[in-house]
Amino acid sequence: MSTNATFPENPDWMSRLPAHLHETPLNQLAIPGCHDSGSYKFDKNGGVGPDADQIVKDLEKLFGPFIKDILYRWAKTQNMNFAQQLTAGMRYFDLRVATRQGTEDLYFLHSLYADKVEPCLHEMDIFLDAHPKEVIILDFNHLYAMTDVIHGQLISMILEVFGHKVCPLLDMNSLTLDMLWSNKLQVIVIYHHQIALENYQIWPGSIIRSPWANTTDANNLVQYLENVYDSGHNEDIFLSYQGVLTADTSYVITHVADSLKTALADKASPAVVKWLSNKVPGPNKLNICIIDFGDQYNFMSTVLALNK
Repeated sequence: MSTNATFPENPDWMSRLPAHLHETPLNQLAIPGCHDSGSYKFDKNGGVGPDADQIVKDLEKLFGPFIKDILYRWAKTQNMNFAQQLTAGMRYFDLRVATRQGTEDLYFLHSLYADKVEPCLHEMDIFLDAHPKEVIILDFNHLYAMTDVIHGQLISMILEVFGHKVCPLLDMNSLTLDMLWSNKLQVIVIYHHQIALENYQIWPGSIIRSPWANTTDANNLVQYLENVYDSGHNEDIFLSYQGVLTADTSYVITHVADSLKTALADKASPAVVKWLSNKVPGPNKLNICIIDFGDQYNFMSTVLALNK
Protein backbone atom coordinates (compact mmCIF):
# COMPACT_ATOMS: atom_id res chain seq x y z
CA MET A 1 0.00 0.00 0.00
CA SER A 2 1.43 3.33 -1.02
CA THR A 3 2.34 5.67 1.81
CA ASN A 4 1.38 8.54 -0.48
CA ALA A 5 -2.20 7.35 -0.92
CA THR A 6 -4.93 9.85 -0.09
CA PHE A 7 -7.98 8.32 1.57
CA PRO A 8 -11.39 9.84 2.36
CA GLU A 9 -11.79 11.45 5.78
CA ASN A 10 -15.17 11.32 7.49
CA PRO A 11 -14.19 10.44 11.08
CA ASP A 12 -17.22 12.04 12.78
CA TRP A 13 -20.02 11.68 10.27
CA MET A 14 -22.46 10.06 12.69
CA SER A 15 -22.19 12.97 15.12
CA ARG A 16 -22.91 15.37 12.25
CA LEU A 17 -26.08 13.71 10.99
CA PRO A 18 -29.29 15.79 10.96
CA ALA A 19 -31.01 15.79 14.35
CA HIS A 20 -34.06 13.87 13.12
CA LEU A 21 -31.81 10.90 12.26
CA HIS A 22 -30.55 10.64 15.83
CA GLU A 23 -33.78 8.85 16.72
CA THR A 24 -33.76 6.61 13.62
CA PRO A 25 -32.86 2.92 14.15
CA LEU A 26 -29.45 2.04 12.73
CA ASN A 27 -30.98 -0.40 10.26
CA GLN A 28 -32.73 2.57 8.62
CA LEU A 29 -29.54 4.59 8.01
CA ALA A 30 -27.18 4.26 5.05
CA ILE A 31 -24.02 2.79 6.59
CA PRO A 32 -20.83 2.34 4.54
CA GLY A 33 -18.68 -0.72 5.05
CA CYS A 34 -15.88 -2.76 3.54
CA HIS A 35 -16.14 -6.22 2.04
CA ASP A 36 -13.52 -8.52 3.60
CA SER A 37 -12.41 -5.66 5.82
CA GLY A 38 -9.19 -7.32 7.00
CA SER A 39 -7.89 -8.09 3.52
CA TYR A 40 -5.61 -5.09 2.98
CA LYS A 41 -2.29 -6.93 3.36
CA PHE A 42 -1.13 -10.51 3.78
CA ASP A 43 1.78 -12.60 4.97
CA LYS A 44 3.24 -14.15 1.82
CA ASN A 45 5.53 -16.28 3.96
CA GLY A 46 2.65 -17.96 5.78
CA GLY A 47 0.66 -20.90 4.56
CA VAL A 48 -2.63 -20.83 2.69
CA GLY A 49 -5.61 -20.34 5.00
CA PRO A 50 -8.29 -22.93 5.80
CA ASP A 51 -10.83 -20.94 3.76
CA ALA A 52 -8.97 -21.60 0.48
CA ASP A 53 -10.30 -24.15 -2.01
CA GLN A 54 -8.57 -27.53 -1.92
CA ILE A 55 -7.16 -27.03 -5.42
CA VAL A 56 -5.47 -23.83 -4.20
CA LYS A 57 -3.94 -25.69 -1.25
CA ASP A 58 -2.67 -28.41 -3.62
CA LEU A 59 -1.18 -25.86 -6.04
CA GLU A 60 0.50 -24.02 -3.18
CA LYS A 61 2.26 -27.22 -2.16
CA LEU A 62 3.52 -27.67 -5.73
CA PHE A 63 4.40 -24.11 -6.72
CA GLY A 64 4.77 -22.21 -3.43
CA PRO A 65 5.67 -18.50 -3.85
CA PHE A 66 4.36 -18.32 -7.43
CA ILE A 67 0.86 -19.30 -6.32
CA LYS A 68 1.03 -16.92 -3.35
CA ASP A 69 1.81 -13.98 -5.64
CA ILE A 70 -1.34 -14.77 -7.62
CA LEU A 71 -3.38 -15.30 -4.46
CA TYR A 72 -2.20 -11.99 -3.04
CA ARG A 73 -3.56 -10.10 -6.05
CA TRP A 74 -6.87 -11.96 -5.88
CA ALA A 75 -7.29 -11.96 -2.11
CA LYS A 76 -6.68 -8.26 -1.50
CA THR A 77 -10.01 -6.41 -1.29
CA GLN A 78 -9.05 -3.14 0.44
CA ASN A 79 -6.29 -0.53 0.41
CA MET A 80 -6.96 0.89 3.87
CA ASN A 81 -6.07 -0.66 7.21
CA PHE A 82 -8.65 -0.57 10.01
CA ALA A 83 -7.62 2.83 11.38
CA GLN A 84 -7.82 4.31 7.88
CA GLN A 85 -11.17 2.64 7.21
CA LEU A 86 -12.58 4.16 10.40
CA THR A 87 -11.24 7.60 9.58
CA ALA A 88 -12.67 7.31 6.07
CA GLY A 89 -16.10 6.69 7.60
CA MET A 90 -16.52 2.91 7.43
CA ARG A 91 -18.83 1.76 10.22
CA TYR A 92 -19.60 -1.83 9.18
CA PHE A 93 -16.81 -4.42 9.15
CA ASP A 94 -17.02 -7.78 7.38
CA LEU A 95 -14.66 -9.97 9.41
CA ARG A 96 -13.25 -13.42 8.61
CA VAL A 97 -11.13 -15.09 11.29
CA ALA A 98 -9.14 -18.32 11.61
CA THR A 99 -6.65 -20.12 13.78
CA ARG A 100 -3.15 -20.59 12.41
CA GLN A 101 -0.89 -23.59 12.87
CA GLY A 102 1.99 -23.03 15.27
CA THR A 103 0.47 -20.10 17.18
CA GLU A 104 -2.36 -19.41 19.59
CA ASP A 105 -3.07 -16.06 17.94
CA LEU A 106 -6.15 -15.55 15.76
CA TYR A 107 -5.82 -13.95 12.33
CA PHE A 108 -7.97 -12.24 9.75
CA LEU A 109 -7.71 -13.98 6.40
CA HIS A 110 -8.86 -14.30 2.81
CA SER A 111 -7.12 -17.40 1.42
CA LEU A 112 -3.88 -15.94 2.85
CA TYR A 113 -3.34 -14.89 6.45
CA ALA A 114 -3.63 -11.17 7.18
CA ASP A 115 -3.12 -9.26 10.45
CA LYS A 116 -3.59 -10.63 13.96
CA VAL A 117 -7.07 -9.96 15.30
CA GLU A 118 -6.31 -8.55 18.74
CA PRO A 119 -4.08 -5.59 17.73
CA CYS A 120 -6.66 -4.59 15.12
CA LEU A 121 -9.44 -4.56 17.71
CA HIS A 122 -7.29 -2.31 19.88
CA GLU A 123 -6.84 0.03 16.88
CA MET A 124 -10.60 0.28 16.62
CA ASP A 125 -10.95 0.94 20.33
CA ILE A 126 -8.43 3.79 20.17
CA PHE A 127 -10.45 5.37 17.36
CA LEU A 128 -13.68 5.04 19.35
CA ASP A 129 -12.08 6.68 22.39
CA ALA A 130 -11.20 9.66 20.21
CA HIS A 131 -14.63 9.75 18.52
CA PRO A 132 -17.20 8.99 21.26
CA LYS A 133 -20.26 9.49 19.03
CA GLU A 134 -19.21 7.03 16.33
CA VAL A 135 -20.74 3.54 16.36
CA ILE A 136 -19.36 0.47 14.61
CA ILE A 137 -20.85 -2.90 13.63
CA LEU A 138 -18.43 -5.82 13.78
CA ASP A 139 -19.77 -8.77 11.79
CA PHE A 140 -17.76 -11.92 12.51
CA ASN A 141 -19.35 -13.96 9.75
CA HIS A 142 -16.72 -16.46 8.56
CA LEU A 143 -14.92 -18.37 11.31
CA TYR A 144 -12.51 -21.15 10.32
CA ALA A 145 -10.76 -23.99 12.15
CA MET A 146 -12.06 -22.87 15.53
CA THR A 147 -13.23 -25.11 18.36
CA ASP A 148 -15.94 -24.06 20.80
CA VAL A 149 -13.20 -23.17 23.28
CA ILE A 150 -11.51 -20.87 20.76
CA HIS A 151 -14.85 -19.24 19.90
CA GLY A 152 -15.23 -18.53 23.61
CA GLN A 153 -11.73 -17.06 23.75
CA LEU A 154 -12.45 -14.77 20.80
CA ILE A 155 -15.70 -13.57 22.38
CA SER A 156 -13.85 -12.89 25.64
CA MET A 157 -11.14 -10.97 23.74
CA ILE A 158 -13.72 -8.78 21.98
CA LEU A 159 -15.54 -7.98 25.22
CA GLU A 160 -12.29 -7.28 27.07
CA VAL A 161 -10.99 -4.91 24.38
CA PHE A 162 -14.19 -2.87 24.03
CA GLY A 163 -15.53 -3.21 27.56
CA HIS A 164 -18.43 -0.91 28.39
CA LYS A 165 -18.68 0.23 24.75
CA VAL A 166 -20.34 -3.06 23.70
CA CYS A 167 -24.08 -2.72 23.08
CA PRO A 168 -26.14 -5.64 24.43
CA LEU A 169 -28.75 -7.37 22.31
CA LEU A 170 -31.81 -5.11 21.98
CA ASP A 171 -34.87 -4.82 19.79
CA MET A 172 -33.97 -2.95 16.63
CA ASN A 173 -36.38 -0.06 17.20
CA SER A 174 -34.41 0.85 20.34
CA LEU A 175 -31.09 0.92 18.48
CA THR A 176 -30.83 4.65 17.77
CA LEU A 177 -27.89 7.02 17.99
CA ASP A 178 -29.59 8.94 20.79
CA MET A 179 -29.92 5.77 22.84
CA LEU A 180 -26.36 4.65 22.10
CA TRP A 181 -24.90 8.07 22.88
CA SER A 182 -26.78 8.42 26.15
CA ASN A 183 -25.49 5.01 27.29
CA LYS A 184 -21.96 5.49 25.88
CA LEU A 185 -22.35 2.41 23.65
CA GLN A 186 -20.31 2.26 20.44
CA VAL A 187 -19.84 -1.37 19.36
CA ILE A 188 -22.38 -3.88 18.03
CA VAL A 189 -20.86 -7.36 17.81
CA ILE A 190 -22.54 -9.83 15.44
CA TYR A 191 -21.19 -13.36 15.72
CA HIS A 192 -22.20 -16.20 13.39
CA HIS A 193 -21.93 -19.15 15.76
CA GLN A 194 -24.24 -20.68 18.31
CA ILE A 195 -22.05 -19.29 21.11
CA ALA A 196 -23.66 -15.92 20.39
CA LEU A 197 -26.88 -17.24 21.91
CA GLU A 198 -25.12 -17.71 25.24
CA ASN A 199 -24.08 -14.08 25.78
CA TYR A 200 -26.46 -11.13 26.02
CA GLN A 201 -23.74 -8.77 24.73
CA ILE A 202 -23.41 -10.60 21.42
CA TRP A 203 -25.88 -10.30 18.54
CA PRO A 204 -26.57 -13.57 16.65
CA GLY A 205 -25.90 -13.94 12.93
CA SER A 206 -29.66 -14.03 12.30
CA ILE A 207 -29.78 -10.28 13.07
CA ILE A 208 -28.32 -9.47 9.64
CA ARG A 209 -29.24 -10.53 6.12
CA SER A 210 -26.44 -10.36 3.51
CA PRO A 211 -27.73 -11.48 0.10
CA TRP A 212 -24.90 -12.45 -2.24
CA ALA A 213 -25.11 -12.23 -6.03
CA ASN A 214 -22.21 -14.67 -6.61
CA THR A 215 -21.50 -13.42 -10.13
CA THR A 216 -18.64 -12.00 -12.19
CA ASP A 217 -20.96 -9.82 -14.28
CA ALA A 218 -21.53 -6.21 -13.17
CA ASN A 219 -24.93 -5.93 -14.89
CA ASN A 220 -26.15 -9.07 -13.16
CA LEU A 221 -24.90 -7.70 -9.85
CA VAL A 222 -26.78 -4.41 -10.21
CA GLN A 223 -29.98 -6.23 -11.19
CA TYR A 224 -29.57 -8.51 -8.18
CA LEU A 225 -29.17 -5.51 -5.85
CA GLU A 226 -32.24 -3.90 -7.42
CA ASN A 227 -34.25 -7.05 -6.73
CA VAL A 228 -33.11 -7.06 -3.10
CA TYR A 229 -34.01 -3.37 -2.79
CA ASP A 230 -37.46 -3.91 -4.30
CA SER A 231 -38.20 -6.86 -2.04
CA GLY A 232 -37.39 -4.88 1.12
CA HIS A 233 -36.29 -6.37 4.41
CA ASN A 234 -37.50 -7.25 7.85
CA GLU A 235 -37.49 -4.14 10.03
CA ASP A 236 -36.10 -6.20 12.92
CA ILE A 237 -32.74 -6.93 11.27
CA PHE A 238 -29.86 -5.27 9.42
CA LEU A 239 -29.59 -5.66 5.65
CA SER A 240 -26.20 -5.62 3.93
CA TYR A 241 -26.04 -4.82 0.22
CA GLN A 242 -22.96 -6.62 -1.08
CA GLY A 243 -21.82 -4.62 -4.07
CA VAL A 244 -19.11 -7.09 -5.06
CA LEU A 245 -18.27 -9.51 -7.83
CA THR A 246 -16.96 -12.96 -6.86
CA ALA A 247 -14.41 -15.10 -8.68
CA ASP A 248 -14.14 -18.84 -8.20
CA THR A 249 -10.87 -20.71 -8.65
CA SER A 250 -11.49 -21.47 -12.33
CA TYR A 251 -12.09 -17.77 -13.04
CA VAL A 252 -8.82 -16.82 -11.34
CA ILE A 253 -6.93 -19.46 -13.33
CA THR A 254 -8.25 -18.02 -16.61
CA HIS A 255 -7.41 -14.46 -15.48
CA VAL A 256 -4.15 -15.28 -13.77
CA ALA A 257 -2.37 -12.08 -14.85
CA ASP A 258 -5.14 -9.87 -13.45
CA SER A 259 -6.18 -9.03 -9.90
CA LEU A 260 -9.45 -8.84 -8.01
CA LYS A 261 -9.32 -5.08 -8.41
CA THR A 262 -8.64 -4.87 -12.14
CA ALA A 263 -10.83 -7.79 -13.20
CA LEU A 264 -13.77 -7.34 -10.82
CA ALA A 265 -13.81 -4.30 -8.52
CA ASP A 266 -13.08 -1.79 -11.29
CA LYS A 267 -16.14 -3.15 -13.12
CA ALA A 268 -18.47 -3.63 -10.17
CA SER A 269 -17.86 -0.66 -7.91
CA PRO A 270 -18.56 2.22 -10.33
CA ALA A 271 -21.80 0.49 -11.39
CA VAL A 272 -22.81 -0.11 -7.77
CA VAL A 273 -22.05 3.47 -6.73
CA LYS A 274 -24.13 4.76 -9.64
CA TRP A 275 -26.96 2.45 -8.57
CA LEU A 276 -26.72 3.64 -4.96
CA SER A 277 -26.83 7.32 -5.84
CA ASN A 278 -30.64 7.56 -6.13
CA LYS A 279 -31.61 5.06 -3.46
CA VAL A 280 -33.28 5.85 -0.12
CA PRO A 281 -32.36 4.50 3.32
CA GLY A 282 -35.13 3.63 5.70
CA PRO A 283 -37.67 0.90 6.47
CA ASN A 284 -37.48 -1.86 3.84
CA LYS A 285 -34.93 0.14 1.85
CA LEU A 286 -31.18 0.78 1.92
CA ASN A 287 -29.07 0.05 4.98
CA ILE A 288 -25.48 -1.30 5.06
CA CYS A 289 -23.57 -0.97 1.77
CA ILE A 290 -20.23 -2.67 1.12
CA ILE A 291 -17.78 -2.81 -1.79
CA ASP A 292 -14.19 -3.78 -2.47
CA PHE A 293 -11.61 -0.97 -2.29
CA GLY A 294 -13.99 1.35 -0.47
CA ASP A 295 -11.58 4.29 -0.57
CA GLN A 296 -12.27 4.69 -4.30
CA TYR A 297 -15.10 5.22 -6.79
CA ASN A 298 -16.70 8.06 -4.68
CA PHE A 299 -18.24 5.32 -2.57
CA MET A 300 -18.00 7.04 0.80
CA SER A 301 -19.43 10.39 -0.29
CA THR A 302 -22.25 8.70 -2.21
CA VAL A 303 -23.41 6.54 0.69
CA LEU A 304 -23.12 9.26 3.34
CA ALA A 305 -25.07 11.72 1.17
CA LEU A 306 -28.09 9.39 1.35
CA ASN A 307 -28.57 10.21 5.05
CA LYS A 308 -30.61 13.39 4.89
